[in-house]
Amino acid sequence: MQLFCPACQAAFAGTQRCPRCAGLLLLPHEAAESSAPKVKPAPPAAPPAPTPAGRVVVGALFALGVYLALRKLATGVILAAHPDPDGWWASFEGLLAVCGGQGLAVVFGAVVASAGRSVGFAFGAAVGGLCGGLFLAAELVAGAPPRDLVLYVQFLVLVLVGGVAGVFAARVWGAVPVLEMPVPDRTRLSSSRFVLEPPPAPGRPTLWLRALLGAAVIVFAVGVAEQVRSGTQRYSAGMLQVTTQGQAQFLTWQLAVLGVVGGGALAGAATGAGLRHGVIAGALGGVGVLGLTAARGETLGPVSYWLSKLSLAHLPPNDPTAAVAALTGILVLGVIGGWLGGTLFLPLAPAHMRTRLRAGLD
Repeated sequence: MQLFCPACQAAFAGTQRCPRCAGLLLLPHEAAESSAPKVKPAPPAAPPAPTPAGRVVVGALFALGVYLALRKLATGVILAAHPDPDGWWASFEGLLAVCGGQGLAVVFGAVVASAGRSVGFAFGAAVGGLCGGLFLAAELVAGAPPRDLVLYVQFLVLVLVGGVAGVFAARVWGAVPVLEMPVPDRTRLSSSRFVLEPPPAPGRPTLWLRALLGAAVIVFAVGVAEQVRSGTQRYSAGMLQVTTQGQAQFLTWQLAVLGVVGGGALAGAATGAGLRHGVIAGALGGVGVLGLTAARGETLGPVSYWLSKLSLAHLPPNDPTAAVAALTGILVLGVIGGWLGGTLFLPLAPAHMRTRLRAGLD
């Protein structure tokens, strides 16, 4: 086969190097491509990228719009079905409706702000914090008592709800990866390319000490939620208070939920198996709460509120149905916390890989 030398513009047979200039000889179609003028294509225009602040503002606007729509819908239903609408909004059921509507609105806004991002917790939490601050200001302007403790706890709950919704949105609607891969020249001869099977992913061991620590946090949070709520009222010099017994129970339950989710997140953080550690921490924490209930001889405040919502408040603390209901609630919250901790705090690379990464980033 004759090969062509683009420098000498001559063809030679039986050799891979040009006898005149010692250059590499090419196939005819390769020589034609090498002699053709190279036209560098224009780089594609970068798509518009919204700023983080813009995402948070847009998500907050969507959340406020959803909340106003839900509020108007609920107002219409109450006006049509309840003889005393103003009294219903001031009742405990009205408080639950307001908190639920705010939570749903923040979830929607956090999903809008976090979709298409690699890390969504910060965006979701920012939307929850912004909406929570606006809701708090609106309630205070509308005449809500500034000492009402439920207003300030609701702000923290909305931040947590927005963060969880942001993480979920970033996992479901993830960011589009940016790949910079050179396109191989298929017209030139090359050696064979072998595709190797990827190595199996190493298993993630169960960190029992971390799971026990998360379970201890869960038991502690459920056990002291009532004392934290009452102590906050007592030592705030009258600045924070609750108006009804139902609000006090609701606040105690909210504080316990935050503690249980935090314990699950602590158990699953940096383990690579957040769900597994959340299940273990939630199960151990639930058993610990049942043991603490048996030691005190009475149902704990957050557990009592949870059982009342399941229409099981009439059962004694040692009843199997009440125990299973309390254990299931703590287990579900522990799993959510473990998933959140494992998603937010990924496991570190081994020591030798961390050294290599640091060297490559110099």
